[in-house]
Amino acid sequence: MKHFLPVAWWLAATVVIALVLVSLGYRFGEALQLGVPFLPGMLAARYFVPQLSFADRRKGIFDAVYLTLAILCIEYLSLILTGRYILDIYPSEMPDILLNPVFLLLVPAAFVTPEIMLENYIAARHPYDKTIRFVSDRRRITLDPAEILYVESNDSEVWLHTADGAAYRTKTRISQWESQLDRRFLRIHRSYIVNTGHIDEYHSARVTVGGQSIEISRKYKEEARQRLGTPSASVPERTDSAQRE
Repeated sequence: MKHFLPVAWWLAATVVIALVLVSLGYRFGEALQLGVPFLPGMLAARYFVPQLSFADRRKGIFDAVYLTLAILCIEYLSLILTGRYILDIYPSEMPDILLNPVFLLLVPAAFVTPEIMLENYIAARHPYDKTIRFVSDRRRITLDPAEILYVESNDSEVWLHTADGAAYRTKTRISQWESQLDRRFLRIHRSYIVNTGHIDEYHSARVTVGGQSIEISRKYKEEARQRLGTPSASVPERTDSAQRE
């Protein structure tokens, strides 16, 4: 259910926006076509808002302002291009509310905020998947994700390394594994995802998982710090608490 929630939510959001536009005088087909352009801005907000950090207040405020302006630009461009090239209407022929910046920001807020709350609620009720299924060397594998130590991308192949010493080769890209695995897992490098419950040591530049030392790349250091806390020589207590979340 957790994996299908985002798709169902944003499809429903598009229909709701279309119904609002119907009340402005559009036929449902036209309203649906004008509802779709709201999706890029809403999805951008959904992806980037949780990444905002105000640990450095000045930087956090600037990031929030830049994100707000970016979402507005995305919404304006999407609506104007859809209206002009799909519905053959000019911006001047659209209701003023559709190009009102306050309205364009309220729409993402109205759908992104409850979606995040609902996703967090479901994650709290059903935090972890019991099994994960995939194909490795033409064999169907069913595995408890808790047994995975880390995921390693090696050229065109991705390997899943487990606590019992096994390694499973898959053709699924590491970015797909990142979206498929639950919050026990943390991307720390373009080529590595680690299971936080199996981290033996955590330093600012690397972690040790199952005896394997893995570098934390600069891109993922801040997220690692937020998830794992202050770097130290050993993190058994932190990883235990991560498992209880």
